[in-house]
Amino acid sequence: MTKSCKINRMITTAAAFFMAVSVGAGAQAAYKEVSYTKVIQPIINTFCVDCHLPGGDGYQASGLDLRTYEGIMKGTRFGKVIVPGDSFTSNFMAVLEGRTDASISMPHAKKREMTKADRRVLRKWIVNGATEAGYEEGPEEVISDLCLHCHIPGGSGYEKSGLDMRSYDMLMKGTKFGPVVVPGDSFSSNLLVLIEGRALGGLKMPHNAVGSPSSKDKINLRRWINQGAKNN
Repeated sequence: MTKSCKINRMITTAAAFFMAVSVGAGAQAAYKEVSYTKVIQPIINTFCVDCHLPGGDGYQASGLDLRTYEGIMKGTRFGKVIVPGDSFTSNFMAVLEGRTDASISMPHAKKREMTKADRRVLRKWIVNGATEAGYEEGPEEVISDLCLHCHIPGGSGYEKSGLDMRSYDMLMKGTKFGPVVVPGDSFSSNLLVLIEGRALGGLKMPHNAVGSPSSKDKINLRRWINQGAKNN
């Protein structure tokens, strides 16, 4: 199999997985719904509201009021900043991800830097429709973001270990060498041993261009395993 064929097969397989997840129902749904005010608005409050409210510099320059859901969906005096279902063309994310001119990069207040996890929550909220429900990340989102492209048939992680992470049952089956998740014991679970950098020889995952897992990613996985690693 040529390299291009292998890449195409990986993309096709991953796309099929994401499509299956997106149309799941009930406990199989990709994202766990929570209140918009408990997840999304607090991030906006932390990084944006000081500037984007009446009297603030951002409001004066654009008319964008980020104090409420209605305000963010209304957008600026120049147009909307959120395109429900499409985070890439949503100007809100283009600015936060540095895809615009550096002079308008946001947030530019003297606060803690917005993390990858913060942006991912906002991005997936938009992809999910930008409703007032929002969502809360679970272990499946962390795995799909950080591991899935490598641990599917044709991926280098799968070829080396046999670990297929496309479904709960496959993850719990583990590698050709044994399980990677010990329900109730995150410390002994090789999935966390690798992600937390506790493996012998310095082996650490993920080891690709998706970036390192955030503290929130590790907490999500650790909590899920310690609570029994259930399929819920």
